Amino acid sequence: MRLKSLALAAIPAALLGVMASAPSASAWSTGNCETGTFCVWPEYWYGDTDMTPSLVTDGEWSGSALGHIFYNRTSQDVTMTYVMVGHEEQGPQTSCVSSGHGSYFTMPMYVTDIAWREDDGSPCW
Repeated sequence: MRLKSLALAAIPAALLGVMASAPSASAWSTGNCETGTFCVWPEYWYGDTDMTPSLVTDGEWSGSALGHIFYNRTSQDVTMTYVMVGHEEQGPQTSCVSSGHGSYFTMPMYVTDIAWREDDGSPCW
């Protein structure tokens, strides 16, 4: 019985070690996204890359850019509008992207609009 208790106690400790070593979204690499631009890449990757971004903009933008990863290297928070690939009829979604932060989509998306964020007092993650 005591051996079983020790084994069960070791499982959470092992899981905590795995979670602690996982990188956070705020540590996402900027790849080849120049300072002062907002970038979107069409494929998933982690670390530095020379993959050509599907979108590079230094201001407000609208259009359609395939995206898996995005990074905001501008000095302002932006509102990013996007739709899931193949589901445009479900309507767009928006997300606030803080200056100096980036992350990824778990499914391919089309980024359709980048706009400077109007500060309404709500937090931007």
